[in-house]
Amino acid sequence: MASALWGGAVSGTKYALGGFGPVTLLTVELVPAAAVLWAVLLVRGYRPPGSWWLPALLGLLEPALAYLGDTFGLSLTSAVHGALINGLESALVVVLAALLLRETATRPAILAVAVALGGLVVLAGSGGGRGTTVGDLFVAAGVLSASLYTIVAKRFDDGSDAFSLTAWQFTVAALVSLAATMARWAAGSETPPVSVAPRLWLAAVLVGVAGFGVSFLLFNLVIVQVNAGWAAVILNLIPVFGLLSAVIFLGEGLTHSDAIGAALVGSSVLYFVITDRRDALAGRPVSVSSPR
Repeated sequence: MASALWGGAVSGTKYALGGFGPVTLLTVELVPAAAVLWAVLLVRGYRPPGSWWLPALLGLLEPALAYLGDTFGLSLTSAVHGALINGLESALVVVLAALLLRETATRPAILAVAVALGGLVVLAGSGGGRGTTVGDLFVAAGVLSASLYTIVAKRFDDGSDAFSLTAWQFTVAALVSLAATMARWAAGSETPPVSVAPRLWLAAVLVGVAGFGVSFLLFNLVIVQVNAGWAAVILNLIPVFGLLSAVIFLGEGLTHSDAIGAALVGSSVLYFVITDRRDALAGRPVSVSSPR
């Protein structure tokens, strides 16, 4: 569900960019997301997080730095390059989990990531556009930040309430994004959204609340219950959901290469889930084994 919401947020963001500057749009998305999360949290009953540094660090890693890097990068490079580089997140998570968490990636996990990367190459190869090195580096930095988010969320779980953790995380990200937006306005790189159409405001708010807020809440609820490598494989579905939402809601065409790439990514996730379940029933180590 989180992957579906994240993927759908791509089309919503693309639609809203018809009236907002990229950094301004990120702030417009994050502020209502944080407000809704706090409203739900206060109605349900506030529980302070186990530590204050963890939600601050998570919010800085993602959405703040990850989405800022992606936004700046895509303003300088092609969408094709951006899609391919973003698709490397699952592989980065598996590698970082092995290096930092000492998790051992099993053969199904490695094969699933490899097949998914092949699918992403097919998806990216079906488009056009020219990229720049600086833009690619910005996108790569955003992907690295997002990958580190998964590792930190798994490694330093302190039993914090998922609602409180997510609300504080988005508060930090909204403040960072707001500061970046003010800097862009002061420099004249972007202008305040005083004449943006209501439908674009609605799209931006929906992306922030559902595509960002709810998806991160779902992710934070389950990441402590699954291995980082398992989560990485499921994250491969994000570009597939993004492709489907673009076809359904934006009316973009679907090529044969798009269909093949989506099928490869989807089959990699299905294969991994079936193998993981089979090994669990057989009593063998599954997906990625954690020392904890």
